[in-house]
Amino acid sequence: MQNFLSDEKAREIGLKQVLQKLPTQTPYGKEVKDKIVPFFSQDVQDLRKALKDLGVLLEAIEKDYQLLRELKNLLGDLKDIKGSIYRGKTGEVLNEVEFFEIKKQVMSMEKLRKFLLRGSIGIEAFELLSMEDLLKKLDPENTGIETFYIYDAYSEKLTAIRGKKKEIEGKIFHNNKEAKEDIFKEFAIKPKLNGEIVVLKEEEELLEKLLTSNKVYQTAENFKQFIFRIKPSKALKELKAQSEDLKLLEEEEEFKVRQMLSKTIGDNASSILENINTIGMIDFMMGKAILALQIKGVAPRIVDEPFISIKEGRHIVIEEGLKKQGLKYTPVDVTLKRGVTLITGANMGGKTITLKMMALITAMAQLGLYVPAEEAVIGPVTFIYFSSGDQQSEEKGLSTFGAEIEALNHIVERVEEGGLILIDELARGTNPLEGYGISRGVLEYLKKKPSLSVITTHFDGLSNVEGIKHFQIVGLKNVSIATLKEELQQRKGYRGVLEKHMDYRLEDRNQQTGPPKDAIMIARLMGLKEEIIEEAQKSISEREGQRW
Repeated sequence: MQNFLSDEKAREIGLKQVLQKLPTQTPYGKEVKDKIVPFFSQDVQDLRKALKDLGVLLEAIEKDYQLLRELKNLLGDLKDIKGSIYRGKTGEVLNEVEFFEIKKQVMSMEKLRKFLLRGSIGIEAFELLSMEDLLKKLDPENTGIETFYIYDAYSEKLTAIRGKKKEIEGKIFHNNKEAKEDIFKEFAIKPKLNGEIVVLKEEEELLEKLLTSNKVYQTAENFKQFIFRIKPSKALKELKAQSEDLKLLEEEEEFKVRQMLSKTIGDNASSILENINTIGMIDFMMGKAILALQIKGVAPRIVDEPFISIKEGRHIVIEEGLKKQGLKYTPVDVTLKRGVTLITGANMGGKTITLKMMALITAMAQLGLYVPAEEAVIGPVTFIYFSSGDQQSEEKGLSTFGAEIEALNHIVERVEEGGLILIDELARGTNPLEGYGISRGVLEYLKKKPSLSVITTHFDGLSNVEGIKHFQIVGLKNVSIATLKEELQQRKGYRGVLEKHMDYRLEDRNQQTGPPKDAIMIARLMGLKEEIIEEAQKSISEREGQRW
């Protein structure tokens, strides 16, 4: 993933935030999500298959919306048992807690397998291997409950030991009962359930009898009372010794059963792990379906060569932020081919957001996700590079311009690979003359390369470069100044007004069209002194050799 899109850039374009919205129910689904990697041009068929399967799942959900809830219930509360499976595979003996988790999960696998066999989804990759034989060994008495116990059915010897142990425990119980009854008859005092006899110090006569009796012995004394216990008879001692011996035999036999079951788990490890992988994929795909529904996404059409065409594309993270502010996101259409596309437009015109939208939709498509657009055609790229134009490198002590050039050097080394290069306000960190020269040099260089390059700029003259595509943000040109002034006066502030009337769509422009001149109008509307505005207009007129 890092070679395709760095973690820093993935967060900057909003991909990290989008993936956080993708829910998973199981540790296996989370693992698949955490290890997500993009599909490239050589994986086009696999990418199409992944998107097709997602479409099949979404279609099934649309037919029966309860399907999601049923799948969630079947996948719920599963712990990661892979460690135990690998231990069984390597010959280690598992404990009862591990067998409980394995049995519980095997039962869930069987429920899920039978649910999927009903055919309501019909995705071949969702098929699970049968765990019926393994389940019979983990639940030999066919209890149908998730709890695990080393059942008598595992061993005739274990059955015999437990039977004898139960018999001895019964004799011990009756022996203790008779001893307590004997004490009560002789001393008129009832021992506690735990066998203790508590006597207050003021009960001197009773104390004297107990202290001289050979049927009890003192275990403790404090300022208030004496505590005694019944002396075990020789028969009781023999019974308890037999019970301890039987417990050891039981533990030995249970260990042998756990050895046998651990080997069974090891023998079935491949099938269990295969089902675990399938569950992870089902869980992850269910998360992709939920995300697709949340963002009202569509399946991108995948083509073989690097190419991007987006109709009504949206950046869902920014869209959600605007919605919270009561503002509306303007979807954007854009088509990118190999070479350079130049985007011009006023500040606040959404050029940066448009670049992020292109990057996000391309990345989502190559990760096998539905994308927030009305339509999208994507030809996989080998990498995505996004430069926001205001980057700095504090560690290396580089300025904005220095950091930009350093990053550009790295990306230039990969331009032959067919990536997506998005540069916002190229060379903004230096003086206008040199910035223009560097920008033109970069455009001339990139236009001959197989990568898809998009550059936003304020520099005049760059749209004159031969062989590049030029888009311009529509901006405020279709809004009258009078309308804006009136609304600004009513609101007593510019916040939200410009955003409301700004047209963020792109329009195809010819090479002679330079950047729009919205800045003076915006500055005036925002209340900059008229004296400054007039001086600015005069300076621009002189520079352009024309009247404002």
